[in-house]
Amino acid sequence: MQPKTKTILFILVSFALGILAGGFYGYAYHEGQGPSHRSSADFRKAFAERLQLDARQSALVDSLAETYRARMNQHRQVILGIRDTLRVEIRKLLSPAQNKLYDDYIKEMDEREARTRPADQPKK
Repeated sequence: MQPKTKTILFILVSFALGILAGGFYGYAYHEGQGPSHRSSADFRKAFAERLQLDARQSALVDSLAETYRARMNQHRQVILGIRDTLRVEIRKLLSPAQNKLYDDYIKEMDEREARTRPADQPKK
């Protein structure tokens, strides 16, 4: 195997292991703790109460949050595109039997993500 091939394979395996470690960490840390996300309205209300914001300040913070939410959703789409590209590259390394196992793994990860996504966050 050529050094360039080894390097690319090492990078892909490193990414895959990182994804796996992140998935296991997320499962171990968040699973069983009940809903970890609140709606944005609940979050904004709790934020305003905690900081003792008046109505004007609360409205300004809400406006800022909405502006930045749109930007964060754009970044989320980019991240999901990168994730999907990584998944395609990983598939190229797997045997047909491993691809079936990978399909199951991806389905579980997507279901877990759907359960933990805030209600007001768009689906992919």
